[in-house]
Amino acid sequence: MTTAPLTRLNVLQRAWPLVFANAAVPLAGVADTFVLGLRGDASDLAGVALGAAIFNIVYWSVYFLRMGTTGLTAQANGSDDEVEVQRTLLRALILAGLIGLLVWLIRAPLADLGFAILQGGPEAETDGTAYFTARSWGALPAFGVFAVTGWLIGLGRSSETLIVHGVISAVNIGLDLWFVLGLGYGPGGVGAATAIAEACGLLVAVGLLWRILSRRGGLLPGIFGRAALLDPGAIRRMVDINLNLMLRTWVMIIGFTWFANAGARQGTVALAGNHVLLQVITIWAFVLDAFAFIAEAESGRAVGRKSVSHMRRTLRLSTELALATGVLLGLATWIFGPAILTAVIGDPDARAAAITFLPYCAVVPLLGAMAWIFDGIFIGATKGTMLRNASVAAVLVYLAADFILTPPLGNHGVWLAFLVYYLARAGALAAYYPALEKRLA
Repeated sequence: MTTAPLTRLNVLQRAWPLVFANAAVPLAGVADTFVLGLRGDASDLAGVALGAAIFNIVYWSVYFLRMGTTGLTAQANGSDDEVEVQRTLLRALILAGLIGLLVWLIRAPLADLGFAILQGGPEAETDGTAYFTARSWGALPAFGVFAVTGWLIGLGRSSETLIVHGVISAVNIGLDLWFVLGLGYGPGGVGAATAIAEACGLLVAVGLLWRILSRRGGLLPGIFGRAALLDPGAIRRMVDINLNLMLRTWVMIIGFTWFANAGARQGTVALAGNHVLLQVITIWAFVLDAFAFIAEAESGRAVGRKSVSHMRRTLRLSTELALATGVLLGLATWIFGPAILTAVIGDPDARAAAITFLPYCAVVPLLGAMAWIFDGIFIGATKGTMLRNASVAAVLVYLAADFILTPPLGNHGVWLAFLVYYLARAGALAAYYPALEKRLA
């Protein structure tokens, strides 16, 4: 375990690989769309959009596994409990396998339910089913990657995390080109490419795990002992943390879905402009999440050490760097955004709407930085109940702001309420922070 004091340079050195690792996550989806756009028709694209929307609900609902594993691993590492570090990994992999197998077994009912809710044309649903069915074969390795990358981040292994996501993106893009443009497989080929890429990523991750474990002394005696590995207290704690993280994720999905619906109520032009700007925000969120991941690992280490001073230093350094980066991203959005939006949006009305509301988008990296950092602090401390409650409170504040601001201000009110949502997320967790320190002490 690293005992040297946390420094700004150390945070930056560990954060930059995570920026690229996070950027690799949406890159695969962009490749899916681009390749189908070259070869497929509108039905292909619509089918993949529907199939991906259904799968992503499942995929991101299980993302709690990455977050929970990070916190538990960092805490065990902070307390110098190497046995628990390894058992946390094994428990996470077992849980990933069980959930992945379940998703694969019920893939047909999941697809039927999803398309009953997200109705499209017959051709789009047929293509979407082909995509979802092929993609579901990759559920188990995808969730395995959640477990492994959560463990890597908990140990502060940023470079290995980048390698895993880099392999997944590279294989996915290469197979997209081969399956769709070369073999003409269409949406099913795109889903198969992603599933195979996830499997390759898991194989690489296991190889990296073996190397890391070898350097840490190898597998320790008794790791596979059923009584300790399946200890009821440890299992109950893991389930409790992960369940609350899953509920927190669902609540956040409600908030972002409400933002899309609020834009839709302002008309098609406003909806189109808001959607484009939301993609910009998503990219910046991936960048700033790198600092949140560092906050997760160091917050968990502080809990393992029972060190309030380390927790405070983690919060201060990660906040300073995230806010500074948020200012730079906001300025870049403000200065270069109009030219980029002009280049990528063909419809003149949608382009004008996006440029009009761009200033709100430019403010999000600054206002959202604290929300993301506090998320990292509480995820690392495995305070799932606090995260869940804060998310519910923030969404309620956001809905109230939307009801108050949108009727008189239109789409300006939609964006102002969305900014309030970020402030509420940070504020709700900030209100919990003294209690976190008190429990730590």
